[in-house]
Amino acid sequence: MSAPPPDFQRVADSRPGMTARDELRELTHQRLLAAAEAIFESEGYWRTTVSGITKAANVSRATFYLHFTDKSTVLLAIMRTNLADTPAYWQQVDAALIDGGRDVLRAALGRTLNWYQKHGLMLRAVREAMTSDPHLAEKTEGTIAGFADEMSDYLASVSSDQRTQAHLRLQLLIIQLDQLAFRLVVQGLQRIDRELMLDELTDIWQLALPAARRPD
Repeated sequence: MSAPPPDFQRVADSRPGMTARDELRELTHQRLLAAAEAIFESEGYWRTTVSGITKAANVSRATFYLHFTDKSTVLLAIMRTNLADTPAYWQQVDAALIDGGRDVLRAALGRTLNWYQKHGLMLRAVREAMTSDPHLAEKTEGTIAGFADEMSDYLASVSSDQRTQAHLRLQLLIIQLDQLAFRLVVQGLQRIDRELMLDELTDIWQLALPAARRPD
């Protein structure tokens, strides 16, 4: 009997206790995700079809529907996997707001721009899907503004009478940053010097947000 293919072996090694049937199902699931991701990134959301995904993954449509309801659920699964690093970027901003230093905050905001560059191709597909697919828009509603919740240490350090205002301002600033970064970094629609933009963003954040209280 020949040895199992490398991808099959990796699944088996990483999931002890799985049956052979479970392992094959997981391998097929991963093949579908990989095929869909490549097509979403190259073709965009609307030009991607279930038929295109199944052809690239070399599986039948019936097999596809054993794993996903439609292409929007595939995109959601890819988002959960590929964008799993997102909270870490905002947690760095959280630490920078606690620190209070301008240079530290500027560096943390700069890293969020790197995140947009890193995930640019997928973010194009996600943005296209959100503007045209009500189902997906409903599933992801509030996601961007919700990143403010990742800055819990900063919010806890703000005086209680300012906390609600600080949370709302964080949401507004993150939405602003998202729109700006998507247009400039992902789409490249406007030419603005990155360093100058970071200077202005940092000043806006420091002016808009109450300073964190220092421990006694």
